[in-house]
Amino acid sequence: MQKKSIEFHYEEYSSKDELNSLDRALLEQALVATTNAYPQFSKFQVGAAARLSNGKIHLASNFENTSITSCAEQELLSHLHALYREFTIETIAVTFDNTNPGTKSDFPITPCGKCRQLLLEAEMSGKKPIRVIMAGQSGKVLVATGVQTMLPLAYSAEFINT
Repeated sequence: MQKKSIEFHYEEYSSKDELNSLDRALLEQALVATTNAYPQFSKFQVGAAARLSNGKIHLASNFENTSITSCAEQELLSHLHALYREFTIETIAVTFDNTNPGTKSDFPITPCGKCRQLLLEAEMSGKKPIRVIMAGQSGKVLVATGVQTMLPLAYSAEFINT
């Protein structure tokens, strides 16, 4: 038997003001996207913004109804697949606003497992690590380079073809 370990490296900023201008602008767009969320049950408004390799920025937010709940990242990827046959995401920013009484929105939100898998497949398709900016309405900001680092030992399409 061999014991092995996996390390995860990321950057932590004390606030969005420490980000470079491109990342700060993308995060601001994700903050705007939270205002378009439709979280009728959870009251947890999530926004995502992606900057593609062609420089275009696309936004999405979470959507809830009685039969389905869809994360902002999932909505964003569905939108991109509807617009483009192929695309490469350079950076995605994810943030939220928890509008439930007595709650806070001042810590970084991270993509859920399903969204990490979807983003990983977009990363593999684009053949380039996606930078992931994770934030709240205020407070510290986390930045990871590469979705694969956020989802070690992930399931992959390679498994189907072997």
